[in-house]
Amino acid sequence: MFATDSSSERATSIEDYQNTCTEFIIDISRDYKDWVDRYQLSEEETNKRKGSIDNVVATTNNWIRNFCNTIKKVDVVMNDGINKMAEFTAGYPFQFEVSINSEKRYAKHNQGRIALRVNAIPQEGRTIRLGRYNKNDLFLIASSSPVFAKVSEESMKAVDILDDYVTLDATTCDKGSIISITMIVEEVRDGYVSESRGYSTVIQII
Repeated sequence: MFATDSSSERATSIEDYQNTCTEFIIDISRDYKDWVDRYQLSEEETNKRKGSIDNVVATTNNWIRNFCNTIKKVDVVMNDGINKMAEFTAGYPFQFEVSINSEKRYAKHNQGRIALRVNAIPQEGRTIRLGRYNKNDLFLIASSSPVFAKVSEESMKAVDILDDYVTLDATTCDKGSIISITMIVEEVRDGYVSESRGYSTVIQII
């Protein structure tokens, strides 16, 4: 049995597990869109956030069906999609994006070192910096193969405009491996964090 958790234990094949997870992504997206409604935003902003959530559903499920031939890969992509839906539900009060050779959110890259460019611009009167995902982890990383992240100490200092790189060492990853990384950026005002947001990127090694 290839199962790794309670959901996968009920699956009789990888196709069965893919179907279960794609259906879950669709179901949970409705909850996130309900949360968007609760924020009582402008019609334009509400439609923008809901549209972004719908795009996550479509793209995430496409990745699950086409690039995930193991339980682990399905789990990585599914959880990445859930993170993305949460990020779009919350919205971004400041400019923030991560790119890999101009690809954003979903990317493909060769084995080796992967440079993720982090760009963020704070609101007026504030500075910006990379933050920690939690007390123990700088980033949230999930991968079907071993991968390691590197970042300079300078990247953790508050600046007027953040334009930096985080490097993923994927030299030991097999082709077809799937990696998800969530970065946190913090907006700082008067020495205190005023806002923080996450940005999740999923990568297929080709």
